[in-house]
Amino acid sequence: MGSVEEMLGRLFSPAGLKQIVNAHDTALVDEMRQRMAIAPSQSNNAVVELAYQTMSRQYRNEYFFKNTLLTKILLGRHSIHTSTALRELPVAGSILDFLIINGIGQVYEVKTGLDNFDRLPSQLASYYQAFKYVTVVTDDSHLPAATARLQGTDVGLVVLTRRNTLHTVWAPKPRTEQLTHEAMFKILRKGEYETILRAHFGKLPQVNQFQYYRACLAWFKKIDLETCHQELLAALKKRTTIQRHADQFQRVPQSLKELVYFADFQDADYAELDQVLQRIPQREASNHVFSVSSR
Repeated sequence: MGSVEEMLGRLFSPAGLKQIVNAHDTALVDEMRQRMAIAPSQSNNAVVELAYQTMSRQYRNEYFFKNTLLTKILLGRHSIHTSTALRELPVAGSILDFLIINGIGQVYEVKTGLDNFDRLPSQLASYYQAFKYVTVVTDDSHLPAATARLQGTDVGLVVLTRRNTLHTVWAPKPRTEQLTHEAMFKILRKGEYETILRAHFGKLPQVNQFQYYRACLAWFKKIDLETCHQELLAALKKRTTIQRHADQFQRVPQSLKELVYFADFQDADYAELDQVLQRIPQREASNHVFSVSSR
């Protein structure tokens, strides 16, 4: 069955969500129900919520941090109609944890209680090639080390407290001197950078397919650096379609918000998730017994 921590990691994962929604397979939920001795009279949703509460007290993993960022910052301070979140975005050789675009692009680098700061310098150097604002979000147990390392820099510092609130130790300052055209261009998809080039030049490079990418990059470099940065943010902001399902997303349990936000759900997926979460094993068992005995 595995440890509770391993079970929580599997349950609150894209694969776990897909298993529940696409296959109506509640094996992960059933494992948690058994491990936490939750009665079959409780719905699957109750199991998920209790599992998340256990995570919040004992196993604050990367998912818990990212879900907290989404619920307390994007949903708590902003809106899915005006702001966009992205995760695990490749930037100049690193993978940023979390990005929220709301007028500015705010990078959040997550360091849980199990992480260390060994790779942080190279990660920060990567992020500043494409974004102006970077904040480290860390466990309160890392506060002394994070303060010593980041004091006096442009990097913001936020702590996830023992009460599961986000405490801003200090806000980030904008850094522009490390921005590069190439780092921003490499984040863009083909359709995105073609749209930008057409808007600025009225056409696209007329070269063969082997020269095309380099030619587009060369044209991109002719655009003012700040303009390129704003174009990057505008393109990234359009990548999510969550706004089309705002009503359904609002009804998703808080424990699953981050997973669903990035799952590209359609209306049918929201209905499937709700159906599985509302299911009560004891009631289903009773209905099954009744149907068998009535034959």
